[in-house]
Amino acid sequence: MDREEADLANLRRIARDIDPVPDEVFAAARAAIITRDLDAELAALVADSAALEDELRYEPVRTAPAEAADTRLLSFDGGGVRVDLEVSGQADQLTVVGQLIGAADRGCVLEQSDGRVHDVEVDSLGRFVLTGVTPGPARLRFRSASGGPVSTPWVWI
Repeated sequence: MDREEADLANLRRIARDIDPVPDEVFAAARAAIITRDLDAELAALVADSAALEDELRYEPVRTAPAEAADTRLLSFDGGGVRVDLEVSGQADQLTVVGQLIGAADRGCVLEQSDGRVHDVEVDSLGRFVLTGVTPGPARLRFRSASGGPVSTPWVWI
């Protein structure tokens, strides 16, 4: 190894020790890498109870009870499928209740950016419940009733 390569290696080591890559960057990179179906239809986010933009925000029809104040509602539409999700729970353990309309009743998973994959058991009406989900970036991947792959975008739940 010549002097220039040794200096570069030393500078890399110093940069790595002084300014390490944040965990959030590793999580985002992992989420980008696990993208498998680039040709999948994207079910776009059409409504979010936590959104600031008026066009994505749900309008409340009645005052929510105090215990439901931390519930988040999300809706996605695309690929011939409609997805409605309700996310609630404590800071480290969430419950996701959802319904898929126009989707196959098998092959649905909830992927999280940390690499966890939750198999989703969908009933004959397209309903499901997942418990023990941790907060963070997540997306649903499933098949439409016609068999085509569909995915929601990554959203922070």
